[in-house]
Amino acid sequence: MTPLKTPAPQPKAPVPPLKNVVTATTAALAGLLLLAGITTATGLALFALPFAASAGIVALAPGVPFAQPRSIVLGHLTATALALVIVAVAGPSVWAAAVAAALSTAPMMLLRAPHPPAAATAALVGLTAPEPLYLLNPVLLASVVVIAGGVVLGKVLPGHAYPSTWR
Repeated sequence: MTPLKTPAPQPKAPVPPLKNVVTATTAALAGLLLLAGITTATGLALFALPFAASAGIVALAPGVPFAQPRSIVLGHLTATALALVIVAVAGPSVWAAAVAAALSTAPMMLLRAPHPPAAATAALVGLTAPEPLYLLNPVLLASVVVIAGGVVLGKVLPGHAYPSTWR
């Protein structure tokens, strides 16, 4: 019997420069205030937690693949569509939410459009069973707002280039 090996300790990530912290925090605040402002002004449910998470990802890691516009839109849309099918068959429940969130990873991976907050969108749909128009309002609309906010911030905030690709 071989003894279990303890993994070597991982080095701690260095603390980012204050400039980077301020830029990311400003971007997150601006993106979330945009979602909150549109929600308040219109009554549209854009400030749902999955979209707040999407805005946070765009603010914190604008260059990563799952922050790119294609991943945000396709991730949220496919996760929502899949979850709508699941709740149409099984009804809303914590079980439907769990299955929808887990299965939402497949279309994102197959379409090369990973976006982790989309799994939360699927779970939300699995719990609440919204109408099919939920795909457009708030899912597509909130996705576009998050992306538009990221694009504007990428032009205004120094060191915050967004998006890195449209594909």
